[in-house]
Amino acid sequence: MTTIDQLTVHAWPGATPAITDGVFVIRLTTGEQREEARQQLRQALAEALGVLLETPPREIEIEAFPGAAPVVVLPDGRRLHCSFAHDGGMSLAAVCFNGPVGVDLMLAEEVAGWEAVARDYLGPETTARIAATPRAERDAAFAQAWTAREAHLKWLGVGLDEWPAHSQSSGATVTLDLPDNLVGTLVYTQGAATTRPA
Repeated sequence: MTTIDQLTVHAWPGATPAITDGVFVIRLTTGEQREEARQQLRQALAEALGVLLETPPREIEIEAFPGAAPVVVLPDGRRLHCSFAHDGGMSLAAVCFNGPVGVDLMLAEEVAGWEAVARDYLGPETTARIAATPRAERDAAFAQAWTAREAHLKWLGVGLDEWPAHSQSSGATVTLDLPDNLVGTLVYTQGAATTRPA
């Protein structure tokens, strides 16, 4: 099974998202207010899935409970794994038809005390790799490592924890191509889909 090298992140509203290896990601320009961004993103995801599955968006539910990964519930009872991320005035939603999915997003900007944060949450090897990165590229390197870690944890359905907890992943990992100094990572479940669009 091959991991996809590049995945189109579909701007929404826009063209119908294409499913690649059982997964798709949409992006939406949102405000900085987290709750408003959440509502806008959930509505956008319902609209995108409605177009993709030829289903009225109002019939698509998104279940989200504290401490649990969100799930899309379709009118026929099918349940799809989904994941959300917000930063820098942009939001991402990922849906996987094969199983769990995690997506994360971060502005590539200086993080105060990044070395201590990296040691605590990203591990010694990643911290050393970021430290060895040329200064001009360090913010992006940190953001890439951080979003990979967060997306992996979302894929597992667990919260942020210090290293080395949950440090191994068998999910496929893809770096997302995003605009405006934003860095994003997707971790998804590969394999024959048990729930495909009708």
